[in-house]
Amino acid sequence: MLLIAVLAGWLLGRISSSKAFTKDRGTNEMLADYFVGLNYLLNDEPDEAIDIFIKALEIDNDNIETHLAIGALLRRRGKVDKAIKVHQALLARPGLDKSFTDSTRLQLSIDYISAGLLDRAERLLKEILEEGSNGKWEALRHLITIYQREKEWGKAIDCSTLLLTNNNHKKDSDIRAAAAHYCCELAEQNLNNAQNSKAKDEVRRALTFDRKNVRASLLLARIEQLLGNFKAAIKELVRIRTNNPEFTSQVLGPLGECYEQIQNMPEYEKILTNTLPDEPDVSVVLALSDLVKNRAGDEAAIEFLNDYLTRRPSLTGIVELLKLQIPRTDAALSSNLSLLQQMVGRLVRKNPVYQCNHCGYETRSLYWLCPSCQKWDRIKPILEAGGA
Repeated sequence: MLLIAVLAGWLLGRISSSKAFTKDRGTNEMLADYFVGLNYLLNDEPDEAIDIFIKALEIDNDNIETHLAIGALLRRRGKVDKAIKVHQALLARPGLDKSFTDSTRLQLSIDYISAGLLDRAERLLKEILEEGSNGKWEALRHLITIYQREKEWGKAIDCSTLLLTNNNHKKDSDIRAAAAHYCCELAEQNLNNAQNSKAKDEVRRALTFDRKNVRASLLLARIEQLLGNFKAAIKELVRIRTNNPEFTSQVLGPLGECYEQIQNMPEYEKILTNTLPDEPDVSVVLALSDLVKNRAGDEAAIEFLNDYLTRRPSLTGIVELLKLQIPRTDAALSSNLSLLQQMVGRLVRKNPVYQCNHCGYETRSLYWLCPSCQKWDRIKPILEAGGA
């Protein structure tokens, strides 16, 4: 609405200028368009008002930026087809200034991306890139968006690498994190094809973009585990556990497997026990409960869970406790406890386990790329999931 108000004021200024005004149309006709557009605004019909104002504005060097802004406004309002027409009309204008040509092509490429016409957008953006103008940096950003959508990870990495050579972008954490994930995507493809060595190379490349990338570290630990390098895998998993404690639940499974392979479960139990007092993640409690059960039996595991749940109640912990208690009770009580276990279990399964800290999207599965806002590394475990 602010843009439309500015546009309306600009139109009034144009009307007062007889020189510019008499070029293509008469005063009465332009005034009529202006008041029709104003009437649409007053009747809360902004789309119709925009159409009228576009009609009233002839394209010249004084109002190209206004046309660009109108096109962007149309796109944001979901009128992508109209935005494309506005920007195509600008681009077709002979003698358009070079700076406006780049701006128009960039806006038109965004229109095409919004409309799903990725091949057209890619062609426009490559033109800007090949010309080497200042607009190439913005073109690279949009090319990365296209290659990410099309899952062309190699091309996305190449564009990211080039974009990071620019001083204004080389420390951009979002670009670096995204590039690391593109490498991880290639690593997972190689793992699926049993190409462990190539997968490891991709993970190492990911860590050059973002040394703190949790996904890359998890993949590296997984590869080391597949190669039989269990101590190296343990080192990587412990590092994740130390630097990113919110991902403890993702670390515990492979960490336990590695300690089992080197036949050192007491060390694994020691690590869990030492971290338990300050650990908000109930998965540590469940892992310890299993270890106590295997070492000392069900009674010891029940006592351990009872002690913990008295201090820090948890729905997930209660489900595990009931699972241990039910076989040790008489038939009548066992039936009631089984029903209670089912009810609490359903409550736990309804709770989200992960949440995006950017848009609030909730899920029970871990996504490295948020399905809602399309941001990398924004989905984090909810530490008390199924618990508090």
